Amino acid sequence: MSRRKVTIPDIAVAAGVSKSTVSLAMQNSAKLRPETRKKVQRVAKRLGYVYNRAAANLRRQSSDIIAMVINDLTNPFFAELAVGIERALTDAGYVVLLANTSEDLNRQEKVISTFGEQGAAGLILCPAYETPAGLAEDLRARGMALVTVMRSIDGVPCDFVAPDNPAGTRAATDHLLGQGLRRLAFLGGRAGTRIYNERLAGFLEAHKAAALPVRQALVRGCELSRAAASRATEELMARSAPPEGIVCYSDVVAFGVYVGLDRMGLKAGRDVAVTGFDDVNGAGEVNPALTSVRVFTDKLGALAAETLLRRLADPEHPVATSLIQPELIVRESSTPLPRPAG
Repeated sequence: MSRRKVTIPDIAVAAGVSKSTVSLAMQNSAKLRPETRKKVQRVAKRLGYVYNRAAANLRRQSSDIIAMVINDLTNPFFAELAVGIERALTDAGYVVLLANTSEDLNRQEKVISTFGEQGAAGLILCPAYETPAGLAEDLRARGMALVTVMRSIDGVPCDFVAPDNPAGTRAATDHLLGQGLRRLAFLGGRAGTRIYNERLAGFLEAHKAAALPVRQALVRGCELSRAAASRATEELMARSAPPEGIVCYSDVVAFGVYVGLDRMGLKAGRDVAVTGFDDVNGAGEVNPALTSVRVFTDKLGALAAETLLRRLADPEHPVATSLIQPELIVRESSTPLPRPAG
């Protein structure tokens, strides 16, 4: 004979509280005193009660679940961004479900489908490369609001939050050109993608404004890993006319540049000026401290969360693109290099 399912009234009797108190305790409501909430939860666990959040959401005709799907949590920038988004949504009273796709479209489709089945009201998505436009229609069919962050989806009109990428690399490149450096490399990212094009655009704009040529041989993409950036750095520095400065697509790439330079007996800030992008935690602690474009990850996360909450409150609100203005944080890796006489 199957065991009878434990109910909220059962817990109320066992804990000596009202049914409404049990319901609030199962929702982790701040309306209850912590000791009461913990007592009820202990009783529920002892009795084997399983809280059905999806059913509770249906009863309320709403959901307090938000899905967050990130393309690469091994990258410290995206990990910091996820923390910022989660903090803002939790403060707003939502439960956050998190998944990492590792740039895998099949995994992305699977986790989004799973979160939809869990009743998620909305999705904050850092899309994997080549995410299809049909994803947005699938989400609408599930009733899930969508906000993309860092990367947009081609052909999909939806809310989008990102830093001003061209402005960031323009500031970094201006900084190096302003020190008299002329042979600059741009390194990192997947060529042809939107963010790569935007960050390269800032690099090109700075050269154009200074009436200086861009050395196309020194412009190259690479995987966003230290190993790939290290190999690319060694190849760049082995050229007959190596770069005097390297404007990196991201801090992860810049850290790889450090490794590549070290293998060749060179050092950032002494032999080659180096700048990063993102200003992740620890960028100021490496040796030398990394000059980087600060994109204010906490603000990005909060803005992404606010944008999704606005979409949930008003599904007809006009679609918006919101950009955070970056700031170049100058440190030792890009200090002026001695120039030869003449």
